[in-house]
Amino acid sequence: MKYILGVLLVLFASYADIFLFRINIIPVPPASFLIPLFLILFLLKYSIKDFSNTFKSHSFKFLFFIFIISIIYSAFTKSPTSVIIDEIILNIITLILYSFTLHFFMVEDKKTVIFVLATALLVLGGSVIYDFFIGLPAYSKKLSEAVRKGGFGENPNQAASGIKFLAIGVLVLINKNKTSRYLAIVFMLVTVFLTLSRSGMASVILILVFGTMNNWSSKFKINPKTAFISSFKLILLLSVLFISLLSFSEIIKENFPAFSRGAAGERMDMFLGKSKVTVDEGGASGGRALILFKYWNDFQDNPLGYGTGYTSDKRFNGLNTHNYFLSLAVNFGILTLLVFLFYLGYGAKLSFETPQFYYLIFLVLIIFECFIYHNIWYTRTLLISLAFFDSTLYKKY
Repeated sequence: MKYILGVLLVLFASYADIFLFRINIIPVPPASFLIPLFLILFLLKYSIKDFSNTFKSHSFKFLFFIFIISIIYSAFTKSPTSVIIDEIILNIITLILYSFTLHFFMVEDKKTVIFVLATALLVLGGSVIYDFFIGLPAYSKKLSEAVRKGGFGENPNQAASGIKFLAIGVLVLINKNKTSRYLAIVFMLVTVFLTLSRSGMASVILILVFGTMNNWSSKFKINPKTAFISSFKLILLLSVLFISLLSFSEIIKENFPAFSRGAAGERMDMFLGKSKVTVDEGGASGGRALILFKYWNDFQDNPLGYGTGYTSDKRFNGLNTHNYFLSLAVNFGILTLLVFLFYLGYGAKLSFETPQFYYLIFLVLIIFECFIYHNIWYTRTLLISLAFFDSTLYKKY
């Protein structure tokens, strides 16, 4: 039974279930079949009494708080009932999937956990490689015409995000094996680079910086001496990576002409150092700066929040916040934002007390993610990764 549950988690974490539905191998949407199947099998496999221990998790308490606050704020919103119901249902699914997955990682052995995370990483990363060089079956005109490829993740940024979170989870489990560690790092680098995701590459650099400075140990080992030595190693590593990426970029542009045109070409030139990095001034419709100013003004006008689903309501907003901090502040007010900041601070405190250095890296990536996405907990790969990293605080791997 645990292997069936593990395979389902692999499908969820790699977005393979969505892809299989898109190409009609699975006849019904995952939310109507695979997710309920996972929940049913979970209840058959594990004791409800033992499962109650997951309620003590600080992340469960926070996600439960968001669920409750979404119900409370539904009484004050001007959004239609359909938008409110969608938000509340998504919060319920998030809470249940997180708690069930946390329990799975808590009670199962290390080999099973490695199987889930490593297989999900290989499936998602492998789909990006396959999509890039060969091409996945086309089920959407928009995706088939897209130059940048995201594999099973569809959106390249989403694929890169999933890969980095799965990779850092795998590194927790194999950090004592140098060969496996370097293979995981190289795989993460190659697959994230193929997505041409700027946020993905920035996250990878953060992982390399923190990991190298701490000698890739799960304990906190940063001190002046190790910081100096690690800094030298990091500079050498980044230099080698830059040269490798430089050569790889040229090969891609020569063999794939589409990558020399449009947005893909601009990103390639950026990696090659042949173009200047520009900042979106918000002049174009939907620019991030424009969105930021719009929602910041909304927040200033009403710091107590506009209610559940406001930022998702197309009648009031063309695009969502693209920022989780703003999403909480605008929808649920400044008090909810402060609760989230306390949650992040408490997680950092636990990482030092445990100690779990990789959990601190994970939190840094979460914070980075919050600046570019508005619905981070609805992303199943991140949610499953959160459950795994929370399990490292209570169970030693």
